[in-house]
Amino acid sequence: MVERVCTIQKHDETPMPVVNMVSVTVGGSKSHGVHTAFIQTQEALERLGVDVRVNSRGRYDIVHHQTMGVGSFFQLMSGRDRAVVTAHVVPDLLVGSFALAPLWLPLGAAYMRAFYNLADEVLAVSPEVGEGLKRMGVKVPVRVVPNAVDPARFQAKPGWREEMREAAGVPADAFVAICVGQIQPRKGIDAFLETARAMPDVSFIWVGGMPFRRLTDHYRQMLDAVDKAPSNCHFVGEVPHDDMPKWFAAADCLFFPSFQEGHPFAAIEAAAAGLPLILRDIPIYELFDDAYLAGSERTFAEQIARLRDDDALRSEYARRAADLSARFDTVQLAEQLVSVYQDVLARSESERARPARRLRPMLQWALGSGRTARR
Repeated sequence: MVERVCTIQKHDETPMPVVNMVSVTVGGSKSHGVHTAFIQTQEALERLGVDVRVNSRGRYDIVHHQTMGVGSFFQLMSGRDRAVVTAHVVPDLLVGSFALAPLWLPLGAAYMRAFYNLADEVLAVSPEVGEGLKRMGVKVPVRVVPNAVDPARFQAKPGWREEMREAAGVPADAFVAICVGQIQPRKGIDAFLETARAMPDVSFIWVGGMPFRRLTDHYRQMLDAVDKAPSNCHFVGEVPHDDMPKWFAAADCLFFPSFQEGHPFAAIEAAAAGLPLILRDIPIYELFDDAYLAGSERTFAEQIARLRDDDALRSEYARRAADLSARFDTVQLAEQLVSVYQDVLARSESERARPARRLRPMLQWALGSGRTARR
């Protein structure tokens, strides 16, 4: 029997696993949702008492891949560690994000499929991503474990609203609609700008930039669009994640016109900050029930005006948003993940997914790595 590293026990006396959290974002770009997911997951597990190692070469019970870089792929191929992978994206979500995606997407989809199929289990951040995994031919077990936030981090403190409005050059008495995300076609930048032009009496703030620079889809057009933005649009660029609660405190609503999302952090973070949500009318938000106002290019300005002009409506949707954020609390995320880890570790070798049980040992032999699970 393999010795477990775990040293902490839950209240039901089930041992806590030692987890190796793998993410290439630790040493790379941090201004996007995948790195936010990594940070939130690590902090949530540690608050629950889990021993989390990051990109570890030492001993652990299970490895949890948050990204699918080449290093992570090689680690999956060359070892027999019990492994779970969080699926933040499926191929469809790359269109409108990265340059020339339709040309290289078949190769990217094949890489994703191979990567996901080497795991013992894949964790989809939403039912929509889960369906995408099935469509692309992922054969290993899939379960939905949504992204989560710590609502306490987003409670506004005195002075934040005034401080951030001054930093952005926004009038103290303005009605402010905020959007958070990378500047790229998929995020609905054109709809954001057109709505701002139609509402000169409202201030619009966009938090986020282009962390992948020239790899961004329509990079030059995005730069040009920002340069020609109306005067009531304020682009503040990439900001540290720790500053996001302050930026939400500066706003009166979230205006999020994105066309595609796996599971939007911006929406649940804004909800935790108590901001009413205006989201594009797309299927992914069925997860949110009636906690938001749905819109499109024809109705975004109308929905913002409703919130601006009706204090009671704004208060009602702020309350609904706060209730929504409680459903995506990091406490629940940590408990779900520990349950996943324990389930995967409890499986006998014959119960593991076939690629993890058969293909990975063959690859390990072929690569001559000689590496086995470090427990």
